[in-house]
Amino acid sequence: MLQFIRKGLRSWPALALLGAVLLAFIVTGVGDPFSNPIGTRGTVAKVGSRTLVEPDLMTAFDRVLQNARQQNPALTQTELAAQGAVPAVTAQLIGQTALEEFGAKQGLVASDRAIGAVIGSIPAFQSGGKFDDATYRSVLAQQRLTDERLRADIGGDFVRKLLLTPVTAALGVPDGMAAPYARLLLDVHRGSVALVPPAAVAPATAAETEAFYNTNKARFTVPERRGFRYAWIDREAVAAAATVSDAAIAAAYAKDPAKYGAAATRRLLQVVVPDEAKAKAVAAAAKTEGFAKAAERLAGFGAADIAIGEKDQATLASETSAAVAAAAFAIPVGGISAPVKSDFGWHVLQYEAAGAAGKTLEQARPAIVADLKARAGADAVAALVAKIEDALEGGSSFADVAKANGLTIISQTPVTREGTTPDAPPLPGDGPALAASAFNRLPEDGAAVDELKAKAPDGSTSPAPGKLVVIETMQVLAAAPRPLAEIRALVAEIATRDKALKQARAKADAVVAAVKKGEAFDKAVAAQGLAAPQPLAGRRIDVAQQQQVPPVIQAFLSTAAGQVRVVSGVEGLALVHVAAIEPGNLAAVPGLLEASKRDIASQLPDEFAAAFAMAAQRDVGVSRNEATISDVGRRLAGKDLDAE
Repeated sequence: MLQFIRKGLRSWPALALLGAVLLAFIVTGVGDPFSNPIGTRGTVAKVGSRTLVEPDLMTAFDRVLQNARQQNPALTQTELAAQGAVPAVTAQLIGQTALEEFGAKQGLVASDRAIGAVIGSIPAFQSGGKFDDATYRSVLAQQRLTDERLRADIGGDFVRKLLLTPVTAALGVPDGMAAPYARLLLDVHRGSVALVPPAAVAPATAAETEAFYNTNKARFTVPERRGFRYAWIDREAVAAAATVSDAAIAAAYAKDPAKYGAAATRRLLQVVVPDEAKAKAVAAAAKTEGFAKAAERLAGFGAADIAIGEKDQATLASETSAAVAAAAFAIPVGGISAPVKSDFGWHVLQYEAAGAAGKTLEQARPAIVADLKARAGADAVAALVAKIEDALEGGSSFADVAKANGLTIISQTPVTREGTTPDAPPLPGDGPALAASAFNRLPEDGAAVDELKAKAPDGSTSPAPGKLVVIETMQVLAAAPRPLAEIRALVAEIATRDKALKQARAKADAVVAAVKKGEAFDKAVAAQGLAAPQPLAGRRIDVAQQQQVPPVIQAFLSTAAGQVRVVSGVEGLALVHVAAIEPGNLAAVPGLLEASKRDIASQLPDEFAAAFAMAAQRDVGVSRNEATISDVGRRLAGKDLDAE
């Protein structure tokens, strides 16, 4: 509900960017921290002792774009940049960096143990549900990321959380703060709306068309385009060619018998007590009256408490201790162990019955081969990528590298970052992802290996490995307006429509001016030859849950009494007039105050985090390079830098 009140005052991109000062860097799959930045290295800001450069800003902008696409999958980077996203993302990036710098000044650091715990919990680094160092190193190699870089990113996130959690946790909202917002939802706006259709005008003349084009070149500007060439690396084919030896299979079988079901199991009963004397008493009694009765009489354990099921020796050792496991597997069927001490207390165990005999090497072979082939395949892909990168960095040409590794080079004529070009359909399939990759480098950077993440229909990227490609940016065409000769008919049509809207706007402005002077709205509308206004009434609460609220309704519910607001539309203008606002009765809607308190409370953490980040910026010192920020914003928005 609070968000709806704000909607009337701000555009959705601004709302989307206001909330999160904290840009999380913890990896939940292998994602953003592995992004490959563009080659340009212009300074964006100096924050404390750190310098932020264009690649940092581009990475943050791309992250915001992906998040925004979850709500609007059709959103382009040009549209987002044109709506002012770059300055907002810059502010976010500076805020998060200032928090890290402020934390460092206070001596806050993430311990190696804490960072290691985060890394160990990341699914991309696990094998069989557990952290695997070989998998970790392989993934880092594939993503061209160092262990130090990943640890630094996670450590920065850890510090920001240490700073912000005490500030933003458990924030309460008093009734006096929530009541005014709640009442705004119940205020009844009464007024009317009048339509101002486009005026009937003569088609734009050649001179008018040319003048309109020269004044509005930015509207006809084609964003920057880049031509590139690329070659796919067939990850599946490379992995499929990997082989595993019999020796490696046997070694894996011997190293991890529990994983492959090779170890024999025993069905065991167990009692754990705090002292040795009681453990000895349980062991002695169990030999005469039975294990279950002794456990119940002397330790109070029921049948469910003592049954620990089938265990192999390695598993039992990991759950208790090596000594306990050794004792359990040294006794015969039906036997009872002597008391054995572990960190949990004193253990007494009975070997109740034999379990699985364990798989032979041949029986376990298919599972071992599948496991080793998957790892060998990943290693082979990483080795090929390293070989190609080493060759490129050593001065070999793209053509030579492609020939040496059996790759096929494909050329692409210049397209925008989204893979589009005038008068042609967008690039299909992986085309947009390839284009975005080409925009991450310049011709002088040469060819490089990149990974194109698979995308879901909602625009989100999959944590699964994507397609590998060697790509080289060959040509950069700066953003520029299309020649008038190519689009004269289109410009003439838009210029004609603009003339009609300007005349409609003049009528709308006349109505606004007349109402300001005290004239009745309906009379001011009639004086301009417009159709009579239609009555309108409503409350914010009636539309607060709607996903899309029409602009006219938004304007009506956010305009003060006695005022007129002009709302632009595709087919003309709308004049929204609020004659009066009747105060809402909060008591008439039970529960609204509490709901408003919860709504406001949900916004407070972001507000407090933003305030804390601003304080951190003042403490560490921030110097912004507005020229670079503006240049990035204009470039991403596809504006002609020379137009003005």
